[in-house]
Amino acid sequence: MTPEIATSPLFWGILIFYVSFVLGAGLFFARNNQSTEDFFFGGRRFSWWLIGMSMLATGVGSHSFAKYASKGFEYGFSSTMTYMNDWFFMPLLLFGWIPIIYYMKVNSIPEYFERRFDSRVRNLSTFTMILYLIGYIGIGLLALGSLLQPILGWDIETIIVVIALIAGIYVSLGGQTAIIFTDFLQGVVLLFAGILIFGLGIAYLGGFDIFWNALSITNKLPLADFNSPPDFNFVGVFWQDGVVGSVGFAFMNQAVIMRFLSSRSVAHARRATMMNVLVFLPIGTVAVSNAGWVARAITNTAPEVIAETTNPNSIFTVVAGIVASSEAVFAFLVAAVVAALMSSLDSQINASAAVVVNDIYLPRAKNPSEKTRLRVAMITSAIVTVVGIGAAFLFNNI
Repeated sequence: MTPEIATSPLFWGILIFYVSFVLGAGLFFARNNQSTEDFFFGGRRFSWWLIGMSMLATGVGSHSFAKYASKGFEYGFSSTMTYMNDWFFMPLLLFGWIPIIYYMKVNSIPEYFERRFDSRVRNLSTFTMILYLIGYIGIGLLALGSLLQPILGWDIETIIVVIALIAGIYVSLGGQTAIIFTDFLQGVVLLFAGILIFGLGIAYLGGFDIFWNALSITNKLPLADFNSPPDFNFVGVFWQDGVVGSVGFAFMNQAVIMRFLSSRSVAHARRATMMNVLVFLPIGTVAVSNAGWVARAITNTAPEVIAETTNPNSIFTVVAGIVASSEAVFAFLVAAVVAALMSSLDSQINASAAVVVNDIYLPRAKNPSEKTRLRVAMITSAIVTVVGIGAAFLFNNI
C-alpha cells in the first residue's frame, strides 16, 4: 500500500500544505526580528505553555519514532524507560540551573563557562558544543531520510537536502519566534499522530483485549531486566539516558537553554519544565513507542503480516502503512514524522548559530552594530544548515 499512497495527489497535497505553512510562518515572523535578542531568544517574552510544548517538540525528533518504535518491537513496554526517568533531576533544574542562567543573562553555555572559569574553558566548550549540535543535525537528517526513503522512493541524499533547506530557510528568516510557534504546532501534530497510530493499531487488531493478550509477559513489563541484555537493560538505560543523556540534554544543550532564556520569567521557565517532564514527556513516550508495541502484537498473532525478521528500524513506517485507514491518514502520519525532525532540526540550527555568533564572532568583532549582528546571525544559520547536510552525508557513508 505504501508506494501507491506515496505517489497519490492527496498524499503530496497534504505534505506540500504542511511545508508551505512552515515556510509561511518563517516569512511572517521574520518581520519581528530587529536584533539578535529577537532572533535567538524571541525577545524573552513567551509564556510557559508555548515553551513547554516547544521543548517537547525539540526533544522528540524523527529518530525518536525510529528508535523507540524499534525498541518497542524488540522489548515491549520497557521502551518507555528512556523518557520516564527525567523526574529525579527536576529540583536541581528548577531551583538551581534555571535561575542561574536566567539572572546571569548569558547568551550561551560557553559564555557561562567563561564567567565561571576562564576563556580557555569557553573555547573548549564552544568547540564541543558546535561539534555536538552539528552531529545532532546530521543524525536527525539521516534518520528522517531512512524513514522516508522506502515511502518516497527518493535517494536518501535528496530527502536530506530538501528537508534541511526547508528548515534552514524558515529558521534563517524567522529565528526563535518562528521556531517556538511552529514547534508548538508540530508538537501537537506529532503527539496526535502518535496516539492516532496507537488507536488505529488497536482497531486493526480487533480491540484492546486482543492487543493486550497478544503481548507476552515480558513485553508487558515496564522495565527491562536489571543488567541484560547488554544493549538494553535497566542499569544501562538509566545511567546512559537518564543521567548522562537527560541531564546533559536539559543542562548543557544550547537549544534547550535558549528555550529557558526565551521565557518571560523564571516562573514561566519552571512551569514549562514541570509541564514537559510530568505531562508532555509521558504522552510523548507513548506516541513514539506504540508502533513497536502494535507491531509486536501483530507479529505474535499474524506473522505473515509483520515477520519476526522485519528490520526494527523500519517498524514505524511498516505499521503506519498497515493500519492507516486512508491516504489522508497515512500522509498525516508521514507529516508527523517530518514535523518531529523539523521541530528538532530548527532548534539545533538556531542554537548552533547562537554559539557561533556569541562565542566566536562577537568576542572578536569590533563593536558591530545590531543590524550587522542580526545579518551575521541569519547568514550563520544558513551556513550551519549546509554543514549539517554534509554531516548527514558523512554519517550515511560510514
